[in-house]
Amino acid sequence: MATSTFDMPLSGGHAALDFANTVDSRRGRWGPDLLRSYCDIIILAERSALIDQAQKGELVAFAQAHPRKAAAAWKEAVRLREAIYAIFLSEEADQPYPNEAFEIVHDIAKRARAREVLTETENGFGWLQPLTDLTDVVGLFAVAAAELITSRNERRMIRGCKGDNCGWLFLDTSKGGRRLWCSEATCGTQARVKRFRKNQREKLP
Repeated sequence: MATSTFDMPLSGGHAALDFANTVDSRRGRWGPDLLRSYCDIIILAERSALIDQAQKGELVAFAQAHPRKAAAAWKEAVRLREAIYAIFLSEEADQPYPNEAFEIVHDIAKRARAREVLTETENGFGWLQPLTDLTDVVGLFAVAAAELITSRNERRMIRGCKGDNCGWLFLDTSKGGRRLWCSEATCGTQARVKRFRKNQREKLP
């Protein structure tokens, strides 16, 4: 079981999905919540390659100097996370995106996009979002979710893991497109062991 954004598996296949998966379980039980502070957001952002180590250090220092702003950004992040989860969970059910959740992602992503500046990097010019406000890192996850939404016709639907005490979202990139688990090594193995034990019990006289 994951205990933090530092050690949780990044099995969603996309930064927005890993962000939504910061609740350890949504099936059978809820929690524990791995997004307990602003620093948890920063840790996941670095692990998801949305920010680099230097930016992480700057954000940590900024958050420590402005605890109230950090708390407000954390609350917005939790709100965004639940919206992202609701949006992509609806895909497997073949339902329209929930309006309220869609608006949350839209508004935060739009705000983030409006702050982007055309910047020269080692790979050429590109639009980058400055990290001058503690909510900017939240915006990075919203933009990632928006990009996943706009690519819907170019990818398979997002699925929820069928493992007991899981429910994590993942982008199915398997060859056959029939993946059931967020991870074969964890939830997949547990399901097979459970099925084997059930079959063994049924064979008993």
